[in-house]
Amino acid sequence: MQKIKILSAQHQFAVSLGKLVKHQRAQSMAQGELAMRTGLSRNTISAIENGKSVSTEALFAVLAHLNLLHLLAEPVSTELALLDNRQQRKARKPKAEFSNDF
Repeated sequence: MQKIKILSAQHQFAVSLGKLVKHQRAQSMAQGELAMRTGLSRNTISAIENGKSVSTEALFAVLAHLNLLHLLAEPVSTELALLDNRQQRKARKPKAEFSNDF
């Protein structure tokens, strides 16, 4: 059941991102033009806009060209900063050394 929910959430995210890409792209160019500018096929652009599975390289190329890559970059940067902060807090402090002079 958990796997179905995760896949559903992933699909919903892909569809939402696709709608945003389509809206942004439609304001200034046709699918064919975006395909040409990114070096992708029109079918790949269509797949992204419809929330279908594509390579991350293709998705990132389209997002970057449409100035939307920050939508993914900012949350990732924030999460990495939190992770680094947690790891620094968990790092073991060096043990105090005691001399053997009694």
